[in-house]
Amino acid sequence: MNARVEPPEEKKKKKKRKTKDSSPPPPSSSSASFSLLPDEIAENYLARISRSYYPTLSIVSTTFRSILSSTELYEARAHLESTEQCLYVCLSDRSYQFPQWFTLWINPNRTLPNKRRKKKKRQLLVPITSSNFNSQSVSVAVGSEIYVIGGPVDRAPSSAVRVLDCRSHTWRDAPSMIVARNYASACVYDEKIYVMGGCERLEDESWGEVFDTKTQTWELLPDPGTEVRKGYAHTRRISECKGKIQLENGMNVYAYDTKSGKWEYCDDIKSEMFPGSTCVIDDVSYRYWRYVFLWFDIEKGVWKEVKGLELLGVKHQRNGGATYNTTKLVSCGGKLLLIWEGFLRYCSNYKKKIWCAEIVLEKRGGGEVWGMAEWVDVVHTVPSSCKLWDTLVVSV
Repeated sequence: MNARVEPPEEKKKKKKRKTKDSSPPPPSSSSASFSLLPDEIAENYLARISRSYYPTLSIVSTTFRSILSSTELYEARAHLESTEQCLYVCLSDRSYQFPQWFTLWINPNRTLPNKRRKKKKRQLLVPITSSNFNSQSVSVAVGSEIYVIGGPVDRAPSSAVRVLDCRSHTWRDAPSMIVARNYASACVYDEKIYVMGGCERLEDESWGEVFDTKTQTWELLPDPGTEVRKGYAHTRRISECKGKIQLENGMNVYAYDTKSGKWEYCDDIKSEMFPGSTCVIDDVSYRYWRYVFLWFDIEKGVWKEVKGLELLGVKHQRNGGATYNTTKLVSCGGKLLLIWEGFLRYCSNYKKKIWCAEIVLEKRGGGEVWGMAEWVDVVHTVPSSCKLWDTLVVSV
C-alpha cells in the first residue's frame, strides 16, 4: 500500500497547532503587496477606479481609508480625467436637527441577483455629514463643491455661506455675501455664482451680487432697475444661456450680459412658466412636464416629446408623482435622472418613498430623441412629512 500512515505524535502536534492558532488569517497577498506600494503609486491606481467601489475599498485597511479620503487622490483623478458626476440630494424634515444631505450610491455590480436569493440593493441614498444651515437656503454646485447660500436662518435673512466638499464630505465657511438674503435665486457660470433677490427692501440697489470661486470674493452687480427688483419672488428664476444670466420675472425675461456687465430686456423670449424641472445635455434642453419628457428642438423652436418613456411616466404617476409631491430632473454623466417623492399608501406609518430613474438618450433619424430607463428603484424611505428639497450634480 502506498498510503502513508502518520505517527500518533504528529497527529497530536497538528491538532494542538490548530487549536492554538486562533488569530485571524493574514491578509491576502494582493492587498498586502498593494499596501507596500508608495502612496503616489497607490493613488494612481485608485484614481482609475470608479468611485462606486470606494466604500468597499475603505474597509480593506487603514491605508486604503487614508488614501481614499485624501485630496491628492482627487487631484490624481482630475489629472487622469477620470472624474465622475455624482448626484447629491437634500432632504428636510422636522425630525432632523438640520437638513440632511445624501449621495446616490449605485452598486457597480449591475448584474441581477439570482431569483432564489434575496434581492440585493443596487442603488440607494447614503447620508453624509450634515451642517447647521436652513433647508430654504439656495444651493448650487461648482466642480466638486456645493455652496449653501443665505437664509432664512431663524426666520431672518443671512449672508452666511457654507461649502460642502464632496471629495472628503467635510463642511467649511466661505466668505459671507455683501447683503443678507432670504429665498434668493442663484446660478453658476464660468465658476462664478450669481445670486439675485432675497433682499429685505426691494428698493435696495444691491439686489444682485456675484461670487468668484477662484478668488473667493464677492462683488455687487449693476442695479437692474425697479421693474426687475419688484417682480414676484415665486415666479423668479434665473439660468445661464450663452454667457447671459437670464431672469424670468413674471411673464417677462431679462438678461445680464456677463461680458458687458449690462442688463437687457429680452423681447424675443417669453417666460414659459413651466413648473417642471429643466436640465441640459450636449446643449439640448430637457424638461419633464405632466408625466411627459420633452426636449427642445432649437432649429424649429418647439418642445418635442422624448419617445420611448411613456411607461416611465405612468410609473411616476402611479407611485406618487403628483403636483403636491416634488419631482426633480437633472443631467448626470450624460444621462437623465428623475427623482421624486411618493407616499406609501398602504404603510401603517404612512411614509414616503424617494424614487430615482436613470435614463439614457439616443438621437435617431427623422429628428427624434428616444429614451430608455436603465433602472427605476426606491432609493430611500422617509417620514411622510419629509421634503425632497434639492438635487445637485457634482464632479468628483
